[in-house]
Amino acid sequence: MKKKILTGIITLFAFSLFAQEKSVSAYTLKEAIDYALQNNVNAKNAKLDIQKAKAFNLEILTQGLPNLSGSFEYDYYFKTPLVPAVSNIVAPGSPFATALGQLSQHSNDPALVSTLNSLGGGFTNISFVLPNEISTGITLTQLLFDTRYVFGLKARKALLLSSRLQSDLSDQDIRTNITKAYCQAEAAQEAKSHLLDTKKVIDKLLDDTRAVFAQGLAEELDVNRLELAKANLEMQINQQNNMAEVALANLKFQMGLSLSEVIILKDKLDDLRTSIVPQQNTFDPKSRVEYKLLSNAVTLDDFNMRSKRSGYYPSLGGFLNYSGNVQTQAFSDMFKGSNWYPQGIVGIKLNIPIFDSGLKYAQVQQIKMEKLKTQNNLDNFVNAANLQYQSAMSNFNAALGDEISAQKTLALSKKIYDTNQAKFKEGAGSSFELQQSEQEFTTNQLKQIQTILNLLSAKADLDKAMGAK
Repeated sequence: MKKKILTGIITLFAFSLFAQEKSVSAYTLKEAIDYALQNNVNAKNAKLDIQKAKAFNLEILTQGLPNLSGSFEYDYYFKTPLVPAVSNIVAPGSPFATALGQLSQHSNDPALVSTLNSLGGGFTNISFVLPNEISTGITLTQLLFDTRYVFGLKARKALLLSSRLQSDLSDQDIRTNITKAYCQAEAAQEAKSHLLDTKKVIDKLLDDTRAVFAQGLAEELDVNRLELAKANLEMQINQQNNMAEVALANLKFQMGLSLSEVIILKDKLDDLRTSIVPQQNTFDPKSRVEYKLLSNAVTLDDFNMRSKRSGYYPSLGGFLNYSGNVQTQAFSDMFKGSNWYPQGIVGIKLNIPIFDSGLKYAQVQQIKMEKLKTQNNLDNFVNAANLQYQSAMSNFNAALGDEISAQKTLALSKKIYDTNQAKFKEGAGSSFELQQSEQEFTTNQLKQIQTILNLLSAKADLDKAMGAK
């Protein structure tokens, strides 16, 4: 008694130390699904796609709103450009120089005569720019009319709906995967627990049989048969232990947990089984997320095609520009107000498509073919969804029948095992009968767990086929 108490204290102390090093979390099936819907990588990416779609909708909207831009440019001509054409025009002997000479001969103004004479003598190469130049301004543009923009605005709602439906489809897959993974992990643990309980019974029978054999009241064959049953059982336990570890790791992965996390499953298979009843449902393919997604894709293709066709129509835009320019010989003179020359302009611009060599026609035809393909996929999905529902319903009913039969088989095998065990203890039964009944009972225990697992998985498939959330 003292030894058992001491062992319990040591076990409790060791578990408390382990719990301090790693946090232990317990989940029901619903809690596991809720956690996965927030932390599974596919769920997180789907929510990011919704935010991306909202940003894209804003991008479409801003294309029709005012746009204001500014510009600033500073140029320094380390060698200013010259214009030789001017010097050729006024060079000596040119018609322009001759005319200037004649004008100066008939003029009575001495100052004008002096100036004209200097011009008639010809110019050297000159430049019309100064070394330092700044150009700056602001421009306001506004789209006034464009049919492509109108269709873009109409498509915004459908674009956002597409992302939300994709997120719903991702959530649906996550619910199905978590349900199956949770039940698989719990089934593996319960199977392992049943095998360990059976091993305790076999160990006790083996110890008792060895004691009886030592007294000469039992045959060695009885001991050997029980030893063989124990060895086979230990092999099954090792295999089941590996299966339980893999199943639990898969569940943690599907939930978005680290594989090093320690979790406990609170829902037992029997508890999950009690919530399942025979199904008599009517099915409508339009309730499936995939149907809504494909229908919305047809709508988007239609908007896209109409937008491309609207490229044949004119577009109108308005603009306003105010700018300033300054040129100076010295950089310090550039910021004197008297050297700046502002200008402003306002106007509208009409773009009229005339001929594009069939570009828009080719684009429209491509989108038209895509729309027809999407419509074909939608029609095909209706048939595929009906087939999937019928198959899922058939599998569910078969799994339900198998589970009910397994319950009866398990109850009968347990009755036989208990009877043979009692007879063996009393010396009225053989070890062979006991071993056979023990193997049948263990096999039916595992079969019962498997049939419950199959039933829960079939129910998850049926819910998915019906589009249940």
